[in-house]
Amino acid sequence: MKIKFSKIRKKLKEIYLDLYFMFNKPILIKGDKILLTSTDGIGDNVVRQQILSKLLERYGNDNLVILCKEKVKPFLDKIGYTNTIIYSDQYRKRCNKKIELVKRISQIGIQKIISLEFDQHDIFIKYLSGIPKISYTNNFNKEMNKYYNELIQIVKDDYIMISVKKMYDYLFNENISLDEIRPSITKYYEFDNKLDIITFGIGSADRKKMLSIDKVSEILNILKELFPNKNIVILGKGLLESKFENEYIEKFGQDNGINFLINKTSFEETMKLINSSTLYIGVDSGLYNLAFGLKKNVIAFFAQKNTFSHDMYENIDIVYGEDENKIEEICYFGCTKINNIDIALVKEKIKKYAN
Repeated sequence: MKIKFSKIRKKLKEIYLDLYFMFNKPILIKGDKILLTSTDGIGDNVVRQQILSKLLERYGNDNLVILCKEKVKPFLDKIGYTNTIIYSDQYRKRCNKKIELVKRISQIGIQKIISLEFDQHDIFIKYLSGIPKISYTNNFNKEMNKYYNELIQIVKDDYIMISVKKMYDYLFNENISLDEIRPSITKYYEFDNKLDIITFGIGSADRKKMLSIDKVSEILNILKELFPNKNIVILGKGLLESKFENEYIEKFGQDNGINFLINKTSFEETMKLINSSTLYIGVDSGLYNLAFGLKKNVIAFFAQKNTFSHDMYENIDIVYGEDENKIEEICYFGCTKINNIDIALVKEKIKKYAN
């Protein structure tokens, strides 16, 4: 019933906005700028870094305005974007703020809109009529497709870098390889080879993608055994990660070789730590994609193969969960499948980087 009500509420908001803009049609000032919408998470922006960098190269920073979330802005700053509009929760949820956003965009002086999200589902785009708009085909909210003039066809469960390549090839009339479309962000972040660390990203936006406390403890014991002289740095930011840290320390206590830096580092500091590490370990998350973009040695843990499984690339190893007929583990973090990863296989993967 809750889901049904949310759909009704969403439709009522759209009807209200339709009526508002029927009588208050936004006056779109034409100009030379291109509006990019990139309102999803950090991982999504990392995998499309080659597109973002090429747009800067081709059009110049002054001619690009990018709509993004606050947490993604530091990454876009590093790439070179300075003209950003922060897409806040208020813009997403409230009608009056959506009206404000449409009016603000209308005054920028844009020639076209390129939506880079794999699921652009905010109807503010509907009210920016009379201007070319480019997007992926939306396989999650198909009703959005009608608001775009040009659509790049993608398959719903295709590997994400294939979809990124399709957009790149379309925008720049090229045909690059999957190796060429791989993000490369090492040059944007500091590196310190004196740190001699292993980084472990324990968090994710979805707690079901995380590992249980017991499973993390097993992996940490393997790391301490195989890398006795390296410090292990635990990274993450958010309430879930903080809860994980508290429960882990309560159960296993403090360990001098393990440094919990949950919610203690800035984005820039986190990137420096990952870039300086000899090995990154983590789950399906933004940090995992950042480590992928930094071309680090990566071992990641997934319940099952998905669109962000980057293990087709060198030095990206993913350990997938075992079948559901394994012993069920009831816990707050993770799911049965991911928490049944084969720990012997994990050790074998880690050994490859201990030599």
